Amino acid sequence: MPLKPDRLERSLKLAENSRELWQKELASQGVEEKDFRKNPRWRALNASCRKIQTRIEAARDLETRGQVVESEESSDE
Repeated sequence: MPLKPDRLERSLKLAENSRELWQKELASQGVEEKDFRKNPRWRALNASCRKIQTRIEAARDLETRGQVVESEESSDE
């Protein structure tokens, strides 16, 4: 069962918080922001954020598609 956008947004906030914490850790170690992409853990956290964002967009597309179908069905009657 696909998740609803509001639950996915909560997951996205948690994933973004994890990524931000790791960014602060990298910054405290003297790593420049442009070099974050070289860190495997940062890349994994960033990929999680992007994956959740993609799922949110897909869930919203499904919702709008369902609403369009419902409005078409109600106008046909």
